Amino acid sequence: MFNRLFGKEKQVQPSRSSGGGNTNTAKTMEDMDAAIELLEKREAALEKRMESELAKAKQLYAKKNTQGALQCMKRKKMYEEQLLNIGAQKQNLETLKFTVQNQSMNHEVLRAQIRAKDELKRSNKQMKAEKIEDNMDDLMEEMDKANQVSEALRQPLDNNFVDEDELMNELEMELDGMNLEETQVADAKLPEMPAVPSQKLPAQPVKTKTQEDEDALAALEAELA
Repeated sequence: MFNRLFGKEKQVQPSRSSGGGNTNTAKTMEDMDAAIELLEKREAALEKRMESELAKAKQLYAKKNTQGALQCMKRKKMYEEQLLNIGAQKQNLETLKFTVQNQSMNHEVLRAQIRAKDELKRSNKQMKAEKIEDNMDDLMEEMDKANQVSEALRQPLDNNFVDEDELMNELEMELDGMNLEETQVADAKLPEMPAVPSQKLPAQPVKTKTQEDEDALAALEAELA
């Protein structure tokens, strides 16, 4: 009644975190390990009882107590059947453990793949092919502009632009001309000099002091005339 009047408070189910699956798997593995351990203890106890019943049967049979020996063998047979059942149960639990472990690993792989898929979707939304192509075109255009600026900055500031190739050609022509002139000068022959006479030239007459004075006086008179 009170619930109808005031309303029943809803119980909020705790949300499972991403690690809840791992926690549940670990708890399941612990439970199966505990069950296997319990079966192994039961198995060891049955083996001891089987050995005990077999020993009793041998003693009773030695004493000619056939009925008592048969009862011991029947109990031993019953323990053997229980032991076989326990072995089958252990095998089933081991198979389940392997399956749970494999399934847990598959779950982790699937979670990783889902996270990778979500991340790829998010990245692909931010990097569309059209935007990438436009960005590459803009990038190439800006690089061309930068190259043009660099080319312009390399130009000389003065107006007297000199072609270096032309200067080198001129220098080579000058060198070729000099080599040609040197060759022509080397090939030109010197003029022939007159031969030295083999005989002695006649000796020039030596003037006396009186003759020199007379010649000088004659020259002076010629100048005054």
